[in-house]
Amino acid sequence: MGDNNNYNTVVLHRTLHGDKMRESKLRFWGVYITGIVTLILLSIHFFMLFANNLNFDNRISTPVVDEYLSNRVYYSLLGLLLVVAFIHGLLGVRRSLYDFGLKKGVKDVIIGGIIILLILLFFYFTT
Repeated sequence: MGDNNNYNTVVLHRTLHGDKMRESKLRFWGVYITGIVTLILLSIHFFMLFANNLNFDNRISTPVVDEYLSNRVYYSLLGLLLVVAFIHGLLGVRRSLYDFGLKKGVKDVIIGGIIILLILLFFYFTT
């Protein structure tokens, strides 16, 4: 058990300080941190939704939604939640493509296509 703890300490040290472990750094800072931030922001979002005793029909009514979205801090946190969850998801897709053994150029084209598709869908559904 002591050897495993020592190994984890070495991996964390290399992740934080370098030693040419780029994939580990990306995994640590990208996937793990964005996952934790997504969980925190999602918890705040659920707390805001379920803090009152409204049933579902009242909760999604226009006046209630307008009241929630008039809170600029909450509105900003929702936007941040979407961005962080998007980054977290794309890093997961990137890791899956990496596990399939695709070449870097093919991987970049697929991820670029996903990003463009999602941007186009965003503009399609918001206009």
